[in-house]
Amino acid sequence: MNSYTDEGIVIKRSNIGEAGKLITIFSKNHGKITAIAKGLRKPTSKRAGLLELFNLVKFHAVQGRGELDTLTEVQLIDSFSSWRKHLGRVTLAYQLAEVIDKLTPDHQPHPEIFEILSGSLSQISKYGSDWSLKIKNLKLKILRELGYWPEDREFLEDIDTHIEQLINRPLHSPKLLSKLK
Repeated sequence: MNSYTDEGIVIKRSNIGEAGKLITIFSKNHGKITAIAKGLRKPTSKRAGLLELFNLVKFHAVQGRGELDTLTEVQLIDSFSSWRKHLGRVTLAYQLAEVIDKLTPDHQPHPEIFEILSGSLSQISKYGSDWSLKIKNLKLKILRELGYWPEDREFLEDIDTHIEQLINRPLHSPKLLSKLK
């Protein structure tokens, strides 16, 4: 069995089985991976708090037979606690995580996207009232880095509509922000 160690940011979580969770991590060297965290929902789990959304973690995983790997060890690097109590800032993080999750394929490294995500999460607490322009610029940066929009061309349309056309389904996170206004 192959195993690997990397660092990444938890961008999605969902329940599986009685006590497990599927954890999607955008990692520095392996791109987007989805792994099983067995026993994470048990009351005695010591890893439950480490695998919260948007946490930067160092992890060890074992490659499974199918598409899913299994997380065996997790260490918290940063929880970005400075902005977690502010709903508006959390929704910005949700938007970035959703766009990256929907636009990137599994197991394809994109270190530049990892840097955009980790840098943005560390800067969210410093965003002022110009957050809507910041999030648009970050989404555009992601589109350009992934090759969905040329570097030398200005973007004049609605960025969320453009992303929805690329992924062929609606984005859910921008609607969260509209409810806050």
